[in-house]
Amino acid sequence: MRGVRVDPERRETRLLRRHVPLAGARVLDIGCGDGRMSSRVRGWIHSVVGVDLAGQDVRRAHARKRLHDIARFAVADASRLPFQDRSFDLALFSCSL
Repeated sequence: MRGVRVDPERRETRLLRRHVPLAGARVLDIGCGDGRMSSRVRGWIHSVVGVDLAGQDVRRAHARKRLHDIARFAVADASRLPFQDRSFDLALFSCSL
């Protein structure tokens, strides 16, 4: 294969670190899937709640041992989130369409 291969997850994480105040944040990961992005930012944040419509993906996110101490995951519709206003400092929405 010729050319340059770009790892979009590392690029995405670098951009987040550079432009988003992650330190100590309470994060909502919308469309969390298997917890990929939650896992990427886990070292910089206080906690994360991931929501996704796909129950099988949410089960895989629960299985990520590296996230057990800071994360919760739930099957939920992002258009009707079951959280009170100001429950989070920021929301992530990545590769979810």
